[in-house]
Amino acid sequence: MPHKRKIVLLVDDDVEFLSELRESLALSGYIPVTAANGKEALKLARRIKPDVILLDLKLGTENGFAVAGRIRKYPGTARIPVIMMSGYFDEREHPGLLAPSSVNIYLRKPFSQKDVVRGIQTVLAGEAEKSFDPIRYLAANSRKKTEKG
Repeated sequence: MPHKRKIVLLVDDDVEFLSELRESLALSGYIPVTAANGKEALKLARRIKPDVILLDLKLGTENGFAVAGRIRKYPGTARIPVIMMSGYFDEREHPGLLAPSSVNIYLRKPFSQKDVVRGIQTVLAGEAEKSFDPIRYLAANSRKKTEKG
């Protein structure tokens, strides 16, 4: 049986980052499709039904968690795994987000090609939690820093 290449929808407003990530995923055997904002991402997700969505937390004036929530509202896209990407996650800046969300896992920028491929493989294998919990993420991240320090 031939291996089916997985479609990954990449959503980020940083054109250079999006281009590099698209190239990296293509080299890893995925079919990358890009969107520069939440509205475009939602339209593409509904049309192409990607296997995974990599979604930036900050999309200009849009919030990635809100976009993920809209993706979850449509029956045709509700079960698509969403990986949130961000260079930061500051609970003081996003106090309303400290509750379980519509995100499967979180990738902190900068990340390596290996990290993003591992994240995609994790959600495709169904090994990720059903929803991302920022409080649990922050607690685990602070434990790691304490253990290193």
